[in-house]
Amino acid sequence: MVPPALIGLLAGLFVRNVPSLKRTMGQPVLGVKQHRPKLAFMISYVLLMGGLIAMPLYVTIMHGKPLASFILAFVICGPVVIPMVNHCHAFYIQQTEIGVYWRNWRWKIRYMPYESISEVLLQSNGKNGYLRVRSRNIKRVRLSFDPWQFDASILFAMILYRVEHKEWPQNLTPEQVEALVTGYGSYEKMFEHIKRLAYERKLELD
Repeated sequence: MVPPALIGLLAGLFVRNVPSLKRTMGQPVLGVKQHRPKLAFMISYVLLMGGLIAMPLYVTIMHGKPLASFILAFVICGPVVIPMVNHCHAFYIQQTEIGVYWRNWRWKIRYMPYESISEVLLQSNGKNGYLRVRSRNIKRVRLSFDPWQFDASILFAMILYRVEHKEWPQNLTPEQVEALVTGYGSYEKMFEHIKRLAYERKLELD
């Protein structure tokens, strides 16, 4: 039995270390449940089929013992590739006017009001970067994702407004949210702003 913490770690490592998986920005974001880019799904299923089917078939053809080959493949590859596929299907983020929802690898839905955000950190992973957001309302839980696999423009705009005005935006309509995002320029510009504020150092918002 693989410990749940290890499953989460393996899936997280997959997410952090797959290079060049980037979403096409500029699509509608408000209220949209964003899953990982299609390429991430494709890679995870290729690894699943390769590890649990192709590899044991090859071993069977070369050395015989099909039952032992498939059992060994499941024991060795299963704990790695199955969490990858699960993480792709389970995880999403959804930005609204007042907060962000997300579903973790355990299929548990969380909610973080923007005004409850207490800490932002953009970590280096040698690729796209990795964003970690904490809330004062849920101390032991954080929202973590690759900000180029997901369009975080609304979250970025809310954080930048909070830094600039020392308060969170209140009672925004969908049109005002769109205007706020547009006011900070392109996604690349917002990302660079966040990078200057929180790259490898915690941006404290409490």
